[in-house]
Amino acid sequence: MANIKFHKGLLVPLFLMGAVPILSACQTPPSTLSPTEEAALLTISGSATYRERIAAPQGATLTVELSDTSRADAPAIPVADWSASLDQGGVPKNFTLEVNEPLDPRFTYTLRATITGPDGDLLWTTDTVHQLMAVTGDLEAGELVMVMVQPAPEPEPEPETPEVTGNEYRVSAIGGDAVTGSRPVTINFMEDGRVNGFGGCNSFGGSFKESNGKLTFGDLISTMMACLDVPAGAQESALYETLRGTVTVAPGADGKVILTGENDTKIELVSTALKPLAGTSWLVETMGGTAIVAGSEPQINFDADGKINGTTGCNQFFGGYAQNGAAIAFTGVGMTKMACMSDGVMEQETAFGAILSGNTQAKIDSLGNLVIRGEDGISFTARPLPAEGEATEGDPAVLGGGAWQVEDLNRAGIIDNTVLTLTFTEDGKVSGSTGCNSLSGTYTSTGTTLTFSPLMMTRRACVAPALNNQESKFTTALQGEMAWRITADGALELTREGGHRILLRR
Repeated sequence: MANIKFHKGLLVPLFLMGAVPILSACQTPPSTLSPTEEAALLTISGSATYRERIAAPQGATLTVELSDTSRADAPAIPVADWSASLDQGGVPKNFTLEVNEPLDPRFTYTLRATITGPDGDLLWTTDTVHQLMAVTGDLEAGELVMVMVQPAPEPEPEPETPEVTGNEYRVSAIGGDAVTGSRPVTINFMEDGRVNGFGGCNSFGGSFKESNGKLTFGDLISTMMACLDVPAGAQESALYETLRGTVTVAPGADGKVILTGENDTKIELVSTALKPLAGTSWLVETMGGTAIVAGSEPQINFDADGKINGTTGCNQFFGGYAQNGAAIAFTGVGMTKMACMSDGVMEQETAFGAILSGNTQAKIDSLGNLVIRGEDGISFTARPLPAEGEATEGDPAVLGGGAWQVEDLNRAGIIDNTVLTLTFTEDGKVSGSTGCNSLSGTYTSTGTTLTFSPLMMTRRACVAPALNNQESKFTTALQGEMAWRITADGALELTREGGHRILLRR
């Protein structure tokens, strides 16, 4: 038998290339073949294996197939194949492939080894090229090394179309533009088929019907307040234009809901429904009729193991909780017994402790704050605190653009009909009014802090002691470094150790 050369070329997609000339017969052909056909018969021998040190599953089958792959734009044409079960012995496995029909030397043929599982899934396959050169007898193909086929990822399940009836949402974007303004834009789809909300300048209401992923709106009625905030007015108009006729409901990213109006404008909604509180922390800002003492605000932390802890503003507390949707049951709440000497802190602690007793109802309001209502109907409202290591920086550029008017000093309000202001300029200057005097100075800012230089102030006397006391609290707070943030409803909050807190709005 003649010598055979067999060359391997790596990293080429599975083609056995080259001419297959007339071969010398190594077995007796059927007598019906012509001399040319007898010379074209071929036997291909070799072994097939893979590198992974794992066994093929029970029922797996090894197949070696020779195909005509001459036409790139047509399916491969099978010429001959050989197969064997791998239940006994595994790989490497020797094979002998008999070609009982003549091969055309002008064509290209592919020799491929595969392993399929009992369910027909492809598990291993060859990925190298074997090119025949001057074959004149039986062919020794050598070792065919297969590579493991990575299973196709499971298809993502189609998200279900959400139902909006009975849910309240905050509008986060209209027509692809993020919603801005001092108050959140909201939509509340009530169980009785009524819809209401706030559009950015005005409140609105009307009716709707939900069916098969579509909302059909009746005419909406809106209050008629003028929009001094031009962007807010444009957002409101776009919202009302979209909530007309039939609107399509679809799921969005991160649990959001997308409404698409007949005008093709999309409204992005964020649910205000209460999610599991485990792993969150909250700072109490209001509580029924009880004043919150600046610098001594209660804080509550919900742990993942059903435990709560925090501070009443004076004492540390601890206990357990169980959440079932909006219902939260507090159990075994206890606290330390330090005396609270600061004005108002004892009253604050008593009211806070009364809410954390027994069964309560909780919700997230349109500003993203947590509201927990106790059994006696009194509730507290708390803003979320960032998780440890979470970035909370703002853009210092938002400080400029006009005067900020003080709304609250140290959580004690301000005297009626008094105007206290601060104005920040881009060149680092600050000016304002204490209600009696003008002040000025410089400041530096980062994403989290404002640092004031010593401020200069005129020396007009305040006409009343209360005004003088208010001015003193204001100027005392504005010293050195203060933390700052923009609240969810657009206010500027400045805080400093010692209970100093200033809340301002434009």
